[in-house]
Amino acid sequence: MSEPRRFLVALAGTEDPALAELVARVVGADVSAFELTLLHVEESGPRELAAYQPAVRRGPWPLPKRAAVEHRLADADDEGAAALLAVWHERFAAALPGAQIAHLVARGLAEREIVAAAARLSPDALILSPRPRTGPFEPGPRSVGHVARFVLDHSPMPVLLIRPRLPGPETR
Repeated sequence: MSEPRRFLVALAGTEDPALAELVARVVGADVSAFELTLLHVEESGPRELAAYQPAVRRGPWPLPKRAAVEHRLADADDEGAAALLAVWHERFAAALPGAQIAHLVARGLAEREIVAAAARLSPDALILSPRPRTGPFEPGPRSVGHVARFVLDHSPMPVLLIRPRLPGPETR
């Protein structure tokens, strides 16, 4: 029996729900020899924008301590990540029955954490699905967002970029 094929799947939560089926079609039929790690990165950068300074308010109550606010925000992020990974776990388990599926949550800048996790876990390939485009499709380097572009440029292993089929000229 050969070594299982290992994939790291980076998930932001905005991927097409058909991603699991697309991955199953692309990677092959023998899913019993698959190990998937589903990765979600909690971006911590926006928290730095939160206002912790006194604002115009009425009443003598004290301001919440920054640590308490940070703790509540981290708890909310963890709950959201767990829910997101549970949904994707079910989707991948249905599309790839018999595959071993693990979860990983990282904190930081998504592009850097995805590349760091890929380097640390050394999967056979990193699977990435760029966020859906809202405007017209533009071929070339701007056809993906900044996170996907960074990962494509810096990944230490092959990147499998999967996106749903774009509408053809006849359907536009």
